[in-house]
Amino acid sequence: MAPENFIRLEMPPERRSLSVSQLLDRAFPADSDERQEIAAQFGPGTCNYRANPDLPEIYAVFVAVCEEWRDWRCALRVTLADGTDVDLSAPVSRIFPSDSPLLALRLEQQYRPLEYAVRHGFWDSAEELLDWMRSLTALYFLDKHEVELYPDSLPVPAPALRKALAALQSQGLTAATPPAELLDDGPYDDAAPFAITPLGRRFIAGLLSETESLIDQYDHYKDTVVDPLSLPSHWGGIQGEAAAEFDTGRGADLRVAAFLAEGLDPIRAVFLLRLYDGTLDHRRRDWQDAIEDEEFYEGILEPVVNRDGADPEAMELVIESGLSWLEERQEQSRREEAERDILRRAEGDLD
Repeated sequence: MAPENFIRLEMPPERRSLSVSQLLDRAFPADSDERQEIAAQFGPGTCNYRANPDLPEIYAVFVAVCEEWRDWRCALRVTLADGTDVDLSAPVSRIFPSDSPLLALRLEQQYRPLEYAVRHGFWDSAEELLDWMRSLTALYFLDKHEVELYPDSLPVPAPALRKALAALQSQGLTAATPPAELLDDGPYDDAAPFAITPLGRRFIAGLLSETESLIDQYDHYKDTVVDPLSLPSHWGGIQGEAAAEFDTGRGADLRVAAFLAEGLDPIRAVFLLRLYDGTLDHRRRDWQDAIEDEEFYEGILEPVVNRDGADPEAMELVIESGLSWLEERQEQSRREEAERDILRRAEGDLD
């Protein structure tokens, strides 16, 4: 919300005993029938709608915000018109103005992918997730950018970097030894820079293979147009036709929604994709500082929580359309390769 914008709610006296979070749940409920009942008060034909025809769209935006909040995808910072922060557990009566029947609130979303990962059981703790990402970050800069780090001259204090490097060493992925002497069984020289071991190279190759598989299977979902007219008949469409189009240049990014629908860990998938696309490269000069910063990783993972989505049933149909689209592309690729092979053979016979 822009600083000058606020949500203004008319509050009957019996509702002022609610907490702020309960108020938001009442105004923007999770239940679709309750939402429709509220939305009917400012739908077409009402005096509210005539006063502001944008009210239905505005209401839909706040419903989506509260859905993200309930799903632990974001935290909400709530402030009053004068900028005072409001505790979500505070009773409305404590903050209600005495000279107006309206309560004005400003909502600010604060995306929390680390909390989301733990709340939804993808990772046991935020610390475990951060340790994994930090170790891969260190490995990334050792590999792609060939940075030189010496065990006896690491930044002080740099606890996260030291822990990441220790984890890589304990797994046998890196060692402090000159590249010419890299052997699975040593010897290791503490005065030499950290270098990636043969086991580390195989580990990186495995990550690249996993990431490329994600791209091959899910990249088309980054540009998805869901066609409501092609959904099953109880959605108002025609059953049996494709539920989505891909590569249109006007679609939504449903990759994270597809990961979730397919039972994948979206945290792992998004982080690997962002390593692959070079997102970390803009911190090349100060990556050792970035690795210590939890907010840096919150930003890297934001696409997990700040994303487009679709209803589970619709998403199931989108996945079916995506699989069909992928099979058609693969079949077309096989036909083209067969045609090229025929041309090569024909050219060989002519020679």
